[in-house]
Amino acid sequence: MRITAIRERAVSLARPVSNAAIDFHEMTASAVAVDIDTGRDVVTGYGFSSVGRYAQSGLIAERFAPRLLAGPDLADAGGTFDPAGAQETMRAGEKPGGDGDRAGAVGVLDMALWDAAAKIADMPLWRLVADRGGGGVGPVPVYATGGHYHGDGDLEALADEIRGYLDQGYSRVKIKCGRDGLDDDRARIEAVLPLLGGRGDRLAVDVNCCCRDGAEAAVMAEAFAPYGLAWIEEPGHPHDFAMLAMLAAGWPTPIATGENLFSWQETRNLLRHGGLRPDRDLLQIDPPLAYGLPEYETILRMAGAEGWSRARMLPHAGHLFAFHLVAGLGLGGHEVAADPGFVIGGLPAGSAVDDGRASLPDTPGIGFEGHQALWAVLGRLAPR
Repeated sequence: MRITAIRERAVSLARPVSNAAIDFHEMTASAVAVDIDTGRDVVTGYGFSSVGRYAQSGLIAERFAPRLLAGPDLADAGGTFDPAGAQETMRAGEKPGGDGDRAGAVGVLDMALWDAAAKIADMPLWRLVADRGGGGVGPVPVYATGGHYHGDGDLEALADEIRGYLDQGYSRVKIKCGRDGLDDDRARIEAVLPLLGGRGDRLAVDVNCCCRDGAEAAVMAEAFAPYGLAWIEEPGHPHDFAMLAMLAAGWPTPIATGENLFSWQETRNLLRHGGLRPDRDLLQIDPPLAYGLPEYETILRMAGAEGWSRARMLPHAGHLFAFHLVAGLGLGGHEVAADPGFVIGGLPAGSAVDDGRASLPDTPGIGFEGHQALWAVLGRLAPR
């Protein structure tokens, strides 16, 4: 089974919102389509890169797509299409370390290959992953992510947004903080908590690496502690392991981090030096940004050997691909970009949320074709 064509285009994710680190006015992502000749017909798999890192058009066009097109047959010994075999082909000639955007370029192509593999097997991707030994079953725990900063900074608009997510069936939500000082952070938290019955364990706060040093992080930790939050996300620079270790040693609130780490080696350094606690903290490595499913499976094995359960794994971004992996691998939960106006917002067709858990779809593949906003983009890459 050979790859016969690869198509990529950069897609705008522009939205009038921001977090503590960036705004989304110029944000882009890569959409890809990969045609597989199975010997009987041609199957097309699709990928859409995760948010926050921009499109990888040049890397895909100049390095990774040509390698795949010139690479070997991807059928395994039993004649089954095996996307894992493409990793060595794509990463040939790449020096270790400095993973950066190339990890996302490989990851979005890997996603398209797994979409095709599940279609060839005539099953949803979550089932294919589970059948490969992932072990995941049943409805997926989900939470709604949103609560970005809007131009007017209206707290009532924030509250209305969260009410909408609760009406959709979510029981836990995440909002953005960290941009405009602690008084503003407190106001944002206190605008949402009453909607959650005053339960801080139903509210997570993402500060998008806003703390510049350990002193700032300690002040923030003290200010947030009384709320009993579900977790505080990305308190400082993703490589400032000393800051994380300091917070973990003196602060009971769970810490979530890892979305800006792109390989199993970077994750290993986080676990060795970040002082994180396997009984409460959360690892948010984003598979589409970190080379894809095979690398993520390596991360799971490595973390498991260090005493981390899959229940502490919570992939970043709310991507449909991640939803299938959470289900198929039996991970702790899925982040849903619940804003219906966002291109990756929502769940696959056939999934519904009830009391914070999402049902599993039965459509073969990832389900891009049944997602209206994503298919409006990806459908332009379909074979003509």
